[in-house]
This record gives sequence, C-alpha cells and structure tokens, in this order.
Amino acid sequence: MKSLLTFVALAIVAGSAAAQPGNRGARVGKGGFVVNVSAFEQCPGGQFTNSNRHMIAVQADFAGVATANTEGVNKIFLRAGDDFHVEDGNACDPTGAYFALPVTDLNCVNCDGPRPTYTEYAVRARLVGKPNGRATVTGCALTTSIDPLTGLETTASLCSVGQRNVWVGTRTTGAQAQNVWQNVTRELLTVCVDTTGDGVCDDRLGLFDSNGEGYWWNFDTAHRPRVQLVFFPVASGGDGGDGGDGGDGGGGSGAGR
Repeated sequence: MKSLLTFVALAIVAGSAAAQPGNRGARVGKGGFVVNVSAFEQCPGGQFTNSNRHMIAVQADFAGVATANTEGVNKIFLRAGDDFHVEDGNACDPTGAYFALPVTDLNCVNCDGPRPTYTEYAVRARLVGKPNGRATVTGCALTTSIDPLTGLETTASLCSVGQRNVWVGTRTTGAQAQNVWQNVTRELLTVCVDTTGDGVCDDRLGLFDSNGEGYWWNFDTAHRPRVQLVFFPVASGGDGGDGGDGGDGGGGSGAGR
C-alpha cells in the first residue's frame, strides 16, 4: 500500500460546463471527469482495456454476492492513479472492470507513511434511462487483521452497511425527465464496515486505507439502469455539497456515520 501513497493529482480535463463528447448529457464542468455505468441484457464483447473509455458495462438484472471479490461480474475494482482512467471497461465478464482514481484526503483515511499532498474531488451520481431501472452501488474492501490468539494475519471481505452508506438509485420518473444528482462522495470513496457482526457500521475505511488489500464497487441492477458518475474538484476538505459543476444540486446523500 505504501507505493500508493506517492503524490497524485487530479488531471485537468479540458472542457466547459456544457456537455462534452462522450459524457452523454452529464455536465462535468471544467476539470471534471464522467463515467457512465450502463447495464446490458446482452453485454458487449471485449475487455475494453487501455481504451480510456468513459463507459463501463455491467450485466442487467443481476444481483451477485458483493463480498465475493473473486467473482468479477458487476464489480468495478479500484486502483490508485495519478488521474481518472477506465483501465478495463467490461464488468460483464468474470474478471470485472478496473477504474483508477486519485488518492484524496477522504479515501486515504488511516494511510501509512507521510501524508501526501492531495487534490480533493467530490462525486455525484444520478440514474438515467427508462423508468423502473434500479441500481445499488456498494463499496467493499478486502481487509487484513492480526488474529490476537494465533498472531497470524487473516483477510476478510467486508462491504458497506448501514443507512445512507450504500447508494441506491431508482428510476421512477418518465423517460424524458432526468433524476437529480446526489452527493455520493462518502458512499463511493469510503467503505463503512461491520467488524463485530451486528450489522452496524463500526469503522470507515478510505478506498486506499492501509487496512485493506483491495477495494471495489459492487453493482446490483434491476432492468437496464445507467448510472452517471461525475468526479469534480472541490476545495480541500470540501465534499461538494454546494452542487458545483457536477449537476443540479440534488439531495445530498452523505454518510450515516
């Protein structure tokens, strides 16, 4: 994990507040980055590796086991990078998709070593497409711990639990209306885990926390939802609560803990 703690900066993506090519209607603003996660009944072929696409394919009408990190269908595995980059855009296949994003002060909580210099960004999401689509996005981590009895290192897959720690989007409006943007910064940049087995969040890990060996987003889908995720710069320590260039403001969806 220490190799992930090098200086990383948010890449400045040229553009204006108007919709940019490939953004499919999302207003990302200057310096923003958008990813469309689209569900398909028949998934496209290929892995889309190293294509730097702004789209990730997932399987429609799919509910997998979020903690099963060896089962890659509808999982987007996350890596630290010096900018935003879709490394593998096909989450329909068993290997899953891969998305790189910068380290921030929020997603590097509890990181070891000297504190890097951060460029902060917020995340907003909305669900578009036909009515009745639904997507549930859960942050997960492969955590490590030392058994107090044996002294051996053990690993466990844990996913976010608790109200407002998992983002759920449901498309209930007409096809012409667009759902409002929601602030999902903490839901997607941290994992709120239950370490005692009572179903209650006990600890919040940043995506690149040293207590974890790997992090991913799990997508459960109903019908064919399309989730637009917009990452845009904010002042250091901010959470994008003012709406910024990420969209229409929408209802804030902060963390429950």
